[in-house]
Amino acid sequence: MGRRRGEIWYVDLTDSKGHEQRGRRPAIVLAVSHAGITTVVPLTSQSNALSFPHTHEIQMCSENGLASDSVALVFQIVSLARERFINSPIGACSDEDMDAICIILKDMLSIP
Repeated sequence: MGRRRGEIWYVDLTDSKGHEQRGRRPAIVLAVSHAGITTVVPLTSQSNALSFPHTHEIQMCSENGLASDSVALVFQIVSLARERFINSPIGACSDEDMDAICIILKDMLSIP
C-alpha cells in the first residue's frame, strides 16, 4: 500500500541507536520518494518532549487516529524503507499541523 504526505502510520524503529526514537510508534509522512523510501517525523506521547526545540504538539482527534496527545519530534526526521511501515495508516494530520511542522523543519534546516 502506498503512503501519502500527512498520513500517520505506525512504524518499526526497533533498531535505533542512542537517543533516537525507538520501538513501534506513530509517525507523520512528510515525503515519499520514487525509490520506495518515505521520510517521516516520529511522534511520542511524552509531553515533556515539548521542552526540546523543533517539536510540535499534536492533539488527538478522530481524524488523526492517535490514542493520546502527541509530540512531533521534527528534529528526529528519518527516512524509512517500506518494510518499516506497519499495516495501514491510522489517520491523517491536519493541514494546520502539517503547516506548523513544515515551518519548524525549514527553521531547523535554515531554509529561507
